Amino acid sequence: MTSPACPHVYRAINAITAQFAKDGIAKSHTNLKDQYQYRSIDDVLNRLGPLLAKHRLCVLPRVLKHRTRECAGEQDAMLVSVRLLAAFDLVSARDGSSHTVQGWGEALDAGDKGTAKAMSSAYKGAMLQAFCIPVANDDPDATSHRLKVREVEARGARASSI
Repeated sequence: MTSPACPHVYRAINAITAQFAKDGIAKSHTNLKDQYQYRSIDDVLNRLGPLLAKHRLCVLPRVLKHRTRECAGEQDAMLVSVRLLAAFDLVSARDGSSHTVQGWGEALDAGDKGTAKAMSSAYKGAMLQAFCIPVANDDPDATSHRLKVREVEARGARASSI
């Protein structure tokens, strides 16, 4: 039984989290170049959207920080690097209660889509964490990496990079 004093936003978050706890969202796509599995933004939107509507929860994004810079890619192709911090207000359409979650998004793009890609990345990360969405049949601890420390030049000073 829920307490009448409990804002609807938290009941909705809990209900959506409970639905995802059963089966999560599988990493059904493969990045062929770097050989890793991932969940696309469409996978997240297609599964989350109906649950948001069912539980009368709106997600309203706001960009808090935004940084772009030009980078050289393979064969010196010009790429735009975008990094942003976004806030996502989860708002109940039932009683107006709200809760805000934040997420960082990063993207590299050769055209004009860097900010949109970074927003998708921030949204996906924030929603996966806010609703505790597990990966179906996958454990991130199943693989590990060994790191080597190398010296890199950092604005005139020597620094260690891991």
